[in-house]
Amino acid sequence: MAQLGTDRFQNSERYAAYLRTTEGKLRVDLGWTNLRGFLPVSDVRGRALDIGGGTGVFTLRLAAFGFDVVLLDNSEAMLAQARKEANAEALSSRISFSHGEANSLRGLFEPCSFDAVVCHNLLEYMEDPFAVLCSLTRLLKKDGKSVVSLLVRNRYGEVLKSAIKGRDLELAKAALLAETVLDPLYGQPVRVFDPLDFRRIVERAGLKPLAERGVRVLSDYLCCEASSEDDYARLLNFELLVGAQPQFAAVARYTQVIARPEPNQP
Repeated sequence: MAQLGTDRFQNSERYAAYLRTTEGKLRVDLGWTNLRGFLPVSDVRGRALDIGGGTGVFTLRLAAFGFDVVLLDNSEAMLAQARKEANAEALSSRISFSHGEANSLRGLFEPCSFDAVVCHNLLEYMEDPFAVLCSLTRLLKKDGKSVVSLLVRNRYGEVLKSAIKGRDLELAKAALLAETVLDPLYGQPVRVFDPLDFRRIVERAGLKPLAERGVRVLSDYLCCEASSEDDYARLLNFELLVGAQPQFAAVARYTQVIARPEPNQP
C-alpha cells in the first residue's frame, strides 16, 4: 500500500481555502447537520473531542452547541489557525488545543472521559484505522448517551467521480479495487472504504451504528459553485435528502456513520 500520513496537513492555508469552497462547506455542513440531532443534551456541560480537527471548523460548532471541546491535531499550523478562529468567535474559553497524534489516543486521555467524539476525514490517513477506532471507543462515556461521528472517503464515490467528472474509465476501474487513491488537494495517497466493510469494522470496535449517511452524493458532479446563499441552501437541503437514503448514500463521496458504544464495552 502507498505510504499514508498526515504530514500533508501542515499547509493550513490550502486546507482553509478548500473549506471555503462549495465542496468544502458542504462536507462540513452536511456532517454537522447529520450529527446535531444525535448529540447528547444535558444541564451539565458535556465534553467533546475533535480528533484531527485541523482548523477547528467542527470544534467551533461543538463549542457553540455547549460542549467543552478538546481539539487534537498533529499540525501546529492547523492549531494556530484554529486558535485565531476561536478567538474571533469568542469561544476560546470552551476549547483546549492539543498537539498530538491520533494513534496515541490511549496515552493522551482517560477512558470514558468524553460525551462526544468527532473523527472526520482522518481514518483515511491512518495505517491502522481499526486500532484508532478501538482507542476512541474507549474514550466515550458508557452512559448510553455518548456519541461518535465518523466520516471517511467512500470507494464508490471515487469510482463515479473518476468516471463522470474525470472521464477516465481506466482510473474508475482501478478505484473499484484499489486500497488508496490520489487526494486531489495534496496529490498524495488516501485510503478509501467500502461502506459495508466500514460498518463492520465500526461494529468490531465495539460501536453500535445509529445512523449512516452519504455526504456529497451529487454536488461533486455539478461542476459549479453555488452562486448565492439561496443556491447553496437548495443544494444543501437536496444533499441532506438524498444522503439519508441508502441507495444514494452508497455512492456518495463520503460515508458518515454516527454510533455509540455497545453497553457491554469495558
